[in-house]
Amino acid sequence: MTIQIAPLAALLIVVGYAVGIGVFKYTARTHGAAGRGDMVASILTGAAVATLLALLLAPGFGQSSAPSMPTPGASAR
Repeated sequence: MTIQIAPLAALLIVVGYAVGIGVFKYTARTHGAAGRGDMVASILTGAAVATLLALLLAPGFGQSSAPSMPTPGASAR
């Protein structure tokens, strides 16, 4: 079974993943007890970036392209 992913969705996933890795590596550079990297912050940041990009780049992202209401003036026969 093949699943088709839109190019914009794939780009959002890759960007969110890259930002999450960047945040993890940035938090791993700190010294002391918290020097192992903040996994929660990296996941939340990656998800937030991907969500914001989806909202900004594609206002109708994830919605069907079919109109929900019939156009006025169209008669049903």
